[in-house]
Amino acid sequence: MKIWDAIVVGSGPNGSMAAKKLTEQGLKVLMLEAGPPVEPHTAYGNFVKNGFKQLYRHFKSKRQEQQKSHPTYWATNPDLFVDDIDNPYTHPDDKPFRWIRGRQLGGRSLTWDAVTPRLSDYEFQAAKLDGFGPSWPIKHADLASYYDEIEQLLEVHGSKDGLKELPDGNYLEPKAMTAGERAFKERVEKKYSKAKVLISRGLSATRSPTSPLSVLWNVLKDAQKTGRLTIRTGAVVSKISGDQVEFIDSEKLSQEYAKAKVIFLCASSLESVRILLHSNLGTDSGVLGRYIMDHSAGNVYFYMPELGRNQKPAPLLGSDSILIPRYQNLETQDSKHLRGFGIWGGIGRLPVPRFLHKHRDAAIGFLCARSETLPHHDNRIELSRTLKDKWGIPAAHITCEWKPEDIAIAQAGREAALEIVQAAGCVPANVTDLFHTPFVSGHINKMQKEWKLSTPGMFVHEVGGARMGDDPKGSVVNPFGQLWDAKHVFVTDGACWPTSGWQNPTLTQMAITARGCDRAIEELKRLNL
Repeated sequence: MKIWDAIVVGSGPNGSMAAKKLTEQGLKVLMLEAGPPVEPHTAYGNFVKNGFKQLYRHFKSKRQEQQKSHPTYWATNPDLFVDDIDNPYTHPDDKPFRWIRGRQLGGRSLTWDAVTPRLSDYEFQAAKLDGFGPSWPIKHADLASYYDEIEQLLEVHGSKDGLKELPDGNYLEPKAMTAGERAFKERVEKKYSKAKVLISRGLSATRSPTSPLSVLWNVLKDAQKTGRLTIRTGAVVSKISGDQVEFIDSEKLSQEYAKAKVIFLCASSLESVRILLHSNLGTDSGVLGRYIMDHSAGNVYFYMPELGRNQKPAPLLGSDSILIPRYQNLETQDSKHLRGFGIWGGIGRLPVPRFLHKHRDAAIGFLCARSETLPHHDNRIELSRTLKDKWGIPAAHITCEWKPEDIAIAQAGREAALEIVQAAGCVPANVTDLFHTPFVSGHINKMQKEWKLSTPGMFVHEVGGARMGDDPKGSVVNPFGQLWDAKHVFVTDGACWPTSGWQNPTLTQMAITARGCDRAIEELKRLNL
């Protein structure tokens, strides 16, 4: 059997980053992706075909009952979300969890919102202020050069604002705010000295065949250009045994194997943990599968009278949005709740046709308070003893609920968003009061109710389960993402996060992956792997 220099499990932002870094250093890499290949010119479908599929699956086939709960499902091709029947999981009846997944080449980079703030040391070292859970074994300085590299690679836009709580990066010019956002910023900052309304840091992209939204168009392409990357799609990884990765051919259902000197597990946070559990790897500390987290969301929709007349919706994705960074509990514990929240949103950007607007002369906007949730020992992922997926692999059983500390942060975040909206002279409203929503009003109302305090998993920022640390007694991987009990296996996606922060996680995950790759290359040269 051929022995590869490296195997990378997963082809999303982290798997693609690993493939790029490793191949550019001369390694022969095999990438295993569970889903099918994707053709850029057809990946996003079109409005009519997507709408037909969405409505058919909503009313008839019922094969995406979890996936359809996420708003992005309704904004793009539903084929970019998994089939819930083929990919089942369970949760306790009284603790619902939304596992929103995409299995295809490029992973969830085809559907992400492309907002890329850096974490600050207020997040990396948060426990030093409040004593809840661990601090990270790394700081912003450890990732700074990798942040720079990836921001340049992805062509991130943003403003440099000199805020310690939101470190500046290697940005292209900031995008422009809409007229409504400029008025909103002026009104908010006049009333609140701590709340800074910024244009977002992120990609300038759209969900279209020619846009650089997905890693298919940049990161993975760079790896392919080296000629040292072999991609195997339809390879559903089951377990890791020593230097061997076991996977199932998704079509033939045959069991296959591949070997490598080093293995990067970048299958997405919960899937990576599921693979580790099935492999009986990383179990020595007793914390594998524990401390899983997701951000909680509290959405507020509103309109600004007289500011939307004759204006077409501006883009809403990545750098085309606004952001209010966390301003609570930074240097001192100044709030009743722990940690904090940031607020993301946009005004005059919701992609709803004009004829469906109920307030034709108003600018329609929303704010989403995105709150940190804390690491709790009993929020966990286990393997089901009875349920298996289509390929015979034990399904995940996910137990995750918001604890009182999490609810306190989330409630403070949504209350702040609502207060800010009203202070800016805007009028809060339900989505169905803002737009005509034929056929799906009931589902829209149900979704909006759920997004006032989002169900765990709904934000799709799930992290934890194989956390990093300095001590193998309380962690699964070391500060470089290496398993303590199998140094040739690196876990560098969100699974290795000790805490969640409030920021979108993808940029930091990619930086952690890039750093882990440099470590792996050094260790291979020293013959330590």
